[in-house]
Amino acid sequence: MNRPSEDAALERLRRFDSPDRSSSGTAEMPAAARPSPPPSQLDQNTGTGQLFASVFVPGLPSMKRHPVLGIVLFVVGVLLPFVMLAWVYANRDDLVGFALDPQFLLIVTAAALGAVVVRLAAIGEVFHAHRRSPGIAGRSSVAAVLVLALGLPAYWVAFQANEARTVVADVFAGGSDDPLYTPTNAAVDQSDFTNIVLFGGDAGPGRWGLRTDTMILVTIHEPTGRTALVSIPRNLTRIQFPPGTPMADAFPNGFDDLGNAIFPYVSTRDELMAAYSRDGLQAEAVALSEALGYSLGIQIDDFALVNMQGFTEVIDAVGGVTLDLATSIELPPSLPGERELPSSIGPGAVDMDGAMAIAYARSRYADSDYQRMGRQRQLLAALGSQVSATEALTGFGSVTGVLDDSMRTSLSSSEFSRLLDRLGDNQAIQESVGLIPPLIEPGNPDYVQIRTIIAGVQNAMATGNPSGYAG
Repeated sequence: MNRPSEDAALERLRRFDSPDRSSSGTAEMPAAARPSPPPSQLDQNTGTGQLFASVFVPGLPSMKRHPVLGIVLFVVGVLLPFVMLAWVYANRDDLVGFALDPQFLLIVTAAALGAVVVRLAAIGEVFHAHRRSPGIAGRSSVAAVLVLALGLPAYWVAFQANEARTVVADVFAGGSDDPLYTPTNAAVDQSDFTNIVLFGGDAGPGRWGLRTDTMILVTIHEPTGRTALVSIPRNLTRIQFPPGTPMADAFPNGFDDLGNAIFPYVSTRDELMAAYSRDGLQAEAVALSEALGYSLGIQIDDFALVNMQGFTEVIDAVGGVTLDLATSIELPPSLPGERELPSSIGPGAVDMDGAMAIAYARSRYADSDYQRMGRQRQLLAALGSQVSATEALTGFGSVTGVLDDSMRTSLSSSEFSRLLDRLGDNQAIQESVGLIPPLIEPGNPDYVQIRTIIAGVQNAMATGNPSGYAG
């Protein structure tokens, strides 16, 4: 074998023995220099499936890669909303109470927004884990848009809850635990009673210099829950004031006008507004509450003041109210801008919207001011008992807006919720009493007699026996 042939043979032998040779005879690249293999179709499908899962069960696809993050996303995005919905459903009879609880509304706002945010975070985690998969960016964008679209109800819930929380904080911000008036020698021990006066005024939303044409005392015997409604006539005269108060100094023999004029009298005098200003409460309502407490001989714990126009809107917001009328009632003419009402309604069951209900409650055409007071108590009790959870939720935004414009109260939100529960419980309302002739004479009242009547009503609530004054 010649020299060139030997050299060529040796070269072929070296190439054959080299580890960098493949079976085909071509040199392999070092491992570090090899390009990453393209993602498989299986990896693409896995990424798509995990994106889809993150929309509905965020955190579940992430648990193997990041256990803590996956658990947090799952708890906030799935478990917490489910537990909240189950709890609300189980306590659906107290939806009004939830709607008036600022802390609960804050939790709802945070949970609704959190449900959207954690899904976007879950999609981001899946995108990062499969970032080398072809088309993952586009599929992640589609998943994010789907979350934002499906999250529209959550945005609505968060917005409504936040708006309601603002209203609740505004309407129920005033007051304290102290009674508005405490008698020195009540005929009945007041420690077992909660007494709240409800005022309905003739002004519109945002106008508070009104005449209180509706005045109703709600007296609740707390140990038993038995409740009585007592209507106080708007034309009650010589209402008395606690000695030593500014109004008592001005009217030592009692107020020289009708009872419904006390509110505007106070509102037009700066010195009285300052004297009766207490804990951020409506000064006129404080003065009137003190006067009624002293005149009736009972403790007054709280008041709630509603403009009647606002009450109309509340009734409309919850879908109206149905009353069963024993006789035909003539209605007053419709107000300017209101829909035309029939000249009369009844007898029988009548479905009423806000305008008709208020016209019915305020009508004096067919009978008298005193029968009107009875209709007001009837309407109040019917509204409390007929509003369902669905109606309360449907009209939620409208009701909270009306409350902000048309209601002032010394009650806390939880106290107001309990009051609504009592007014809606037909079994709890034991008696409905009107301070009207022949029981009393509003134009020439005997306040000793009136205090005796109120004491009799409270004793009836404590014992469960009729007072003899209901009518």
